[in-house]
Amino acid sequence: MEQDETTIIGDGGTHDEVRRAKKMFFAYRNGMLADRLRDAGDCHSVIFGLNIPQLVDIANELGQNAAVARELWHSGVNSRECRLLAPMLFPPAEMGRDEARQWVEGVENVEVADNMCHKLLRRLGCARGLVEEYAVAPSDLLRYTAFRLAMNLLCVGTATADWGWLLDAAKAEISRNCSLTQGLCNEIIEEISYR
Repeated sequence: MEQDETTIIGDGGTHDEVRRAKKMFFAYRNGMLADRLRDAGDCHSVIFGLNIPQLVDIANELGQNAAVARELWHSGVNSRECRLLAPMLFPPAEMGRDEARQWVEGVENVEVADNMCHKLLRRLGCARGLVEEYAVAPSDLLRYTAFRLAMNLLCVGTATADWGWLLDAAKAEISRNCSLTQGLCNEIIEEISYR
């Protein structure tokens, strides 16, 4: 398959922007925070120790770009900062449900799940469908991601009165006695009861 000139330029630009992001990771790196994250059991082998406001600054400087976000997400699977920055760069209008499902299923820890739900997934038209699908997943982390996304939707007012099913799902999740989701589901129940 032949590539036209724009595709080739676009690919080079994507790689350049990814390199630029990684240079900023080095510039902002915080060894003490990185060590604390490692000691706390962070699953990533590459940790620069950036905080969320620093990542937001980098995202603002780079601007939204689906190709850059995808490359960071897929190539940076072992890099905490790549996995946190990618959802900040992805334009929500360009992410379809299938790709959103792939990203949800690729989440490796709670920090990445929280960030992805807040920075990207809650802005998708398929967000509620993702909650419904993953709230009953066999994986604790997938269920956590679903309930975190639901909480985001509730907090921004996207959730409507017909989310009674979510109340039932949160109660059912509490009965699982999963330490990862218990507190979050209690918050969801409280939030729904105030509506």
